[in-house]
Amino acid sequence: MAETCKAPDGSDMWTFGLGTKWASVLVALVLGITPMTVLFGGPILVGYIGRTVGFYLRKKTAGRKEQILEKVEADEKELVEKGKDRRDSDEWENVEAYTTGTAKNGEKADKDWDGVVGFFHPFW
Repeated sequence: MAETCKAPDGSDMWTFGLGTKWASVLVALVLGITPMTVLFGGPILVGYIGRTVGFYLRKKTAGRKEQILEKVEADEKELVEKGKDRRDSDEWENVEAYTTGTAKNGEKADKDWDGVVGFFHPFW
């Protein structure tokens, strides 16, 4: 005769309405593994979603970024052409906005960064 697991009062084992003891073991196993899955799998999932959203945003805004960069370059060229012979006073030298980096004496600095600074308004 096969022995079965019984409670101290002789009643059958609790199955929490799942029918068999194996269903209860499966539920306990799933509930036990869930915190570790969330702990280790959560950051991976968030990283994947972040990369996907970032790729989508870069792809969506690439045209606008290119237009802004072209406009800025055209404006800088126009400013240089307009202000070539202009001098405010004899005491001060003209300082161009894009030469604020370090460079050898009398030379323009290298263009280190080719990007756009944006601001995401929280109420937009």
